[in-house]
Amino acid sequence: MWSWIFFLLALALLFYIYFLKRELRKLRQEISVLPTRASYGSRLSLDFRDKVLLDLVDEWNVAVDAFQEKNRQAKQMEENVKLSIAGLSHDLRTPLTSIHGYVQLLHATTDEQKRESYLMIIEQSVKRLLEMTDQFYDLAQIETNQKEVTFTSISLSNVVEEIFLSFYEQLVEKHIELDFPEQQNEVQIIADRLMVTRVIQNIVQNILRYAHCKAVISYSREGNYLILTVKNDIKKDSKVTIEKVFTRFYTEVTSRTNTEASGLGLYMSKKLVEKMNGKMDAELENGWFILHISLPVTRV
Repeated sequence: MWSWIFFLLALALLFYIYFLKRELRKLRQEISVLPTRASYGSRLSLDFRDKVLLDLVDEWNVAVDAFQEKNRQAKQMEENVKLSIAGLSHDLRTPLTSIHGYVQLLHATTDEQKRESYLMIIEQSVKRLLEMTDQFYDLAQIETNQKEVTFTSISLSNVVEEIFLSFYEQLVEKHIELDFPEQQNEVQIIADRLMVTRVIQNIVQNILRYAHCKAVISYSREGNYLILTVKNDIKKDSKVTIEKVFTRFYTEVTSRTNTEASGLGLYMSKKLVEKMNGKMDAELENGWFILHISLPVTRV
C-alpha cells in the first residue's frame, strides 16, 4: 500500500514539475517579447495556479505597469514638445516680422516723428518677445516637471491686491473698473509665492485683453481650501469657448492674428495651481467670464 502512495505522490510531483516548467517557459517567452509588444494595459498571465508563481507574476505586472506608464508619459511629453515648438514658431513669427518691417521703415525715413513712432512699436514688439520667451521657458519647466515648488504661508488677498494695483495704469487706460471685497481676507494659504504671483499676473493680463469694463474679486472658504474668484464682463462680440480656455495656445481670436496673446497664460496658470495642490476652473455666466482658483490653507 505504501508503495502505491509513494508512486502516486511521485506522479503528482512529476505533474507539478511539468506544469511548473511549462509555465516558466511561457513566462520567459512573454517577458522576452514584452519590450517589442508592450502597450499600455498589456500584462503577464498564468494558467497554472501556484501561489509563489502568482506572487511573482503580480510583482512583474507592477513593474510592467510602471514601465508602461513611464513610456506613456514620455510619449505625451514628446507630443507636448512638438506642440510647443509649433506654437512657438507661430507666435514668434508675428512680432519678429513686425520688428523687421519697422526697421526697414526706420532706415527709409528721415521724418523724426515717424522714426519715434517706429522705435516705440519696435520697443513694444521686443518687450512682447521677451514676455513670450519667459512664458515658453516656464512652460518647458512645467512640462518636464523641473519647476520646483517652495511652499510657504502667504496672504493671498495681499498678493492679489498688490498685483492688480501694479497694473492700475493699464486698467485705467482700458477703462476697466476694479471691485475688491470690502473686508480684507486674513486666511493664509500654503503655496509658492512666485507661482502665485505668476498666476495672478496671467489673470490680470487676460482681463486687460478681453474684459469689457469691469472686474470683480472675491473670496470664499471651502473645507481646507481658500477660493479666489475673479470675474470680468466680456465684450458683446466675444467668442470665448469655455471648454478650451485652459488649452495650450488657445486664444479667443481663432485665426491666431492676436499679437498680444500667446494662448499660454491660463494654460500655465492651471498647471501652476495644480503643482501647488490646488484647482482652477472657469465658467461663463450671463455675460461674465469667471475663474475659480482653489489653494490649500493647510499643507497637503
